[in-house]
Amino acid sequence: MPENKQKTGFRGPNPDVGKAYRWKKGQSGNPSGRPKSKTLSDAYRNKLEEPVPNDPEKRTWAELIAEAQVRDAVRGNVQAAREIADRTEGKAKQAIEFEDATLTRSFERMTTEELEAYARDGSLPVWFPKGSDPS
Repeated sequence: MPENKQKTGFRGPNPDVGKAYRWKKGQSGNPSGRPKSKTLSDAYRNKLEEPVPNDPEKRTWAELIAEAQVRDAVRGNVQAAREIADRTEGKAKQAIEFEDATLTRSFERMTTEELEAYARDGSLPVWFPKGSDPS
């Protein structure tokens, strides 16, 4: 391109062109953000809060669904029981196991004093592999 520059006089894009239209530092390109429209979710919520027509106990749709779910759980439907537990107590945490041979070997190599220091204040020996923080 340098040889063409002499022929055409083109010196690359002008850095000042379009500066007036760039975002200022700290300015958002979308200050209002994405519109928060959850039309279907809102419709479900509204419907679930409505009383069931002709229900002598004046229950809402949500109450009827909850009652049916509890009945199913009592009858032995494990999925219904799990759904109730997830909604009322939160999903159960799942343990994840992995093995890092480098960490395993490093801990096996540690002396009793080094292990005690790690248990006491989290300090690792200087020879411990960098980037292998066990915490």
